[in-house]
Amino acid sequence: MTTFCFRLPRAASSPAVRCLLLLAAGAIAAPAVADTGCPRPVADAIPLLETMERSWAEVSDYTSTLLKTERFVDGTITEERGSVRFRKPDQVYLHVLEGANAGAELLYPKPGTDDVILARPGGVTGAMAGFLVNVPAIGNLVPYEFNLDDSRLTDGQHHPLPDSTIAGMMDLISVNLRAATRRQEGSVCFHAGERVDGHRTIKIEVLLPPEVGTWHTVAEGETLWTIGARYGQDRYVILYNNPSIGAEQKLSPGDRIFVPQYYAPRSLLWVSKSYNLPVKLQMYDVEKRLYEAYSNTDLQIDVGLGKEDFDPVLHGFPVVATSDEKPSKDIRTR
Repeated sequence: MTTFCFRLPRAASSPAVRCLLLLAAGAIAAPAVADTGCPRPVADAIPLLETMERSWAEVSDYTSTLLKTERFVDGTITEERGSVRFRKPDQVYLHVLEGANAGAELLYPKPGTDDVILARPGGVTGAMAGFLVNVPAIGNLVPYEFNLDDSRLTDGQHHPLPDSTIAGMMDLISVNLRAATRRQEGSVCFHAGERVDGHRTIKIEVLLPPEVGTWHTVAEGETLWTIGARYGQDRYVILYNNPSIGAEQKLSPGDRIFVPQYYAPRSLLWVSKSYNLPVKLQMYDVEKRLYEAYSNTDLQIDVGLGKEDFDPVLHGFPVVATSDEKPSKDIRTR
């Protein structure tokens, strides 16, 4: 069975990740965008980033329609549209509406865990799984629980589910901008804003050096997940920048692979002026091709989502919901 995933563009980071959205907090930090000269030091974008982080800190939950695009090593480009619910600290529900896996449902985390996703594939496979899971003696053989790094969940995907939230988007932006500021690398440009799904926005372009990174010699037992965790880089970013690894993603001791310092050489970010948060993000590879893109449309902030909105039983998963909610550790994919 090959998964119930989103087909869309990619995002940065390490083994586990997350992403979410926004809340109004007044006007965007004017000093950060008043002078639209280009290029400018990446440090000039930090005041705007801090404004976004303050706004996000006030958000309790959100719903949106997520549009995702991803480019893969073989040149395949996938697109997907899904309905998302998110509640802090890290509860996520996704229903895939359009794409190769339309009909799929994913719920994270499984109650009482911090690294298990409940998932059901879309299409005919999903319909069959939904039927078989209720058949005595067969139901237990139908997989619906997966660890975040399970290859069946990331087949045809850049990231695990939590990485595709606004929380994940915020984390990715923060990690790269702060690293570039600290290392005094790259540049930013502030462009005239555009309307995105009705939002007046500030548009920011970020350029980061693709040649900066580390050559890593693979040791016994290492995987793309463990190497990504070591360097704070996304598993698929490493794979994409080392096409010789191959589709099976098998590493051998002694292999030399390049781990980029930054998620993408060029990124475009649209920040809502009313929410002071990102509503659209595009990332490009070294060949100037779209590598990954995310847009959150129909965004609604602080709608009052409750425990029932993430109840596995109410979503048809054969698990016993816990009566209390165990706080989860922070998991993200940069």
